[in-house]
Amino acid sequence: MFSNFQYIFFKIILILKENNKLLEIEENVNKACNLYQQHGSPEAAATALDKAAKIVEQNHPELALTFYKHALEVVMLDDSTRHAAEYACKISRILVKLHRYEEAADAIRREIGLNQQTESYGQIGRLAVALVLVQLARGDFVAAEKAFKEWGNCCDSEEVQTLELLLQAFDDEDPDSAKRALSAPFIRHMDVEYSILARDIPLPHGLSTAPKANVIKDAALSYSSPKTETEEGSTDPVVPNEDEEEDEGLC
Repeated sequence: MFSNFQYIFFKIILILKENNKLLEIEENVNKACNLYQQHGSPEAAATALDKAAKIVEQNHPELALTFYKHALEVVMLDDSTRHAAEYACKISRILVKLHRYEEAADAIRREIGLNQQTESYGQIGRLAVALVLVQLARGDFVAAEKAFKEWGNCCDSEEVQTLELLLQAFDDEDPDSAKRALSAPFIRHMDVEYSILARDIPLPHGLSTAPKANVIKDAALSYSSPKTETEEGSTDPVVPNEDEEEDEGLC
């Protein structure tokens, strides 16, 4: 019964998506979810919400966010912490994609809490990196530093070194070091929303290292201030030789 219903349900969702009927998509998804729950199948209800979210996520991330939040509520009622962590991850990613950073920070903290329950400490370390990035995107260096101090012990050595460099760069207002830290290989290979976030974080406003000036062949000697020469003890006047006197006025 459920397999036939699922097939028809997703066909309907695809048709509604093609016709951009978002309200009808939401109504049908909620009806399907309620039906599954009434028949004692919360996992199927969450799966329906998850699949519907994936269908609409690319063009309608706000609607996908609604579905993922509903799916999280359903699995939490069923006390399925591991599934809850998966949906919490999807919620965090979409909030970052939508630039809703304050909500994203809250969602990541909730995700960390769920991973604590399943003792997924490696994942907590990567979430600590994500939380630092989100707080920096919010422009809140203090919150970013606090996140690292709170969860940095779950990070691996590469993550720790990168976050230390990144936070030090922001503290010193060193844009070059900050850019190097944000370009770390493991950050580039995080979920795409976080790698894009790292790329777009405003750098601190200190002075960048100036590029080396090109040396121009046969260029004139640099100007030297007479004041400098005097300060260095060179008080004798410079007497031009005869060739120099002849060259004067030829400019």
